[in-house]
Amino acid sequence: MFRQLFDMWNRKDLLRQAFNDTIEMLGLSRDFFMKAAAPLFMGHKAEKQMIYDTDKKINVFEIEIRKKVLEHLSISPHEDTTAALVLITIAVDIERLGDYSKNFFELWELYGGRLLHNSVFDILNVVNDRIGKMFDNTIDSFKNADMDIAHQVMNAHIENSKNCEEIIAILIKSDELDETLSCNQRVLVALTARYLKRVSAHLKNIASSVVNPFDTIGFKPSEGSGEIEEYDD
Repeated sequence: MFRQLFDMWNRKDLLRQAFNDTIEMLGLSRDFFMKAAAPLFMGHKAEKQMIYDTDKKINVFEIEIRKKVLEHLSISPHEDTTAALVLITIAVDIERLGDYSKNFFELWELYGGRLLHNSVFDILNVVNDRIGKMFDNTIDSFKNADMDIAHQVMNAHIENSKNCEEIIAILIKSDELDETLSCNQRVLVALTARYLKRVSAHLKNIASSVVNPFDTIGFKPSEGSGEIEEYDD
């Protein structure tokens, strides 16, 4: 199915432009995430103006994609409807990636420092590194209609979800972190875990468009049972 959509995006001028915009938007969101999360994980500083300027650029991309898709459907209302809807759906997920990237920066700015090194940080760092790879794989899978790479992204989200829930459980149930994490550090870790999980989920949604039909984008691929299964988002 996705291969057919891929062919349509490359045949139709307005849809091709919208498809190329989506690829560029994805690349911008990847760079944005790396820069916005770096202060929390590595202590690197990020320029506030750059953060908000990039967020606006991503928003503009979403608007432009909608315009091009709408114009295409206005000219050819009975052609390539599914391909157009997929692009609009994906653009929404990418825009949300930008919002969560901005949230990472705002979290660091509000707290005034980076995450402390401890066992919980080690888990967060694994998730953060895995998401960096997910961004690259999501772009590759969508750009090249590669279902195998898309499956890798979707499977990586399952691992991220487990890790993030593990972190939340540790924060709530464990007394061993009392000496290493203050109350505000616990809040910082919890929010970071939630934001990472949401970023991972949106990447999974985008990758699922390569694997699933339009109506089940974001859900687990059918294993033949016919039942729709949700991810732990």
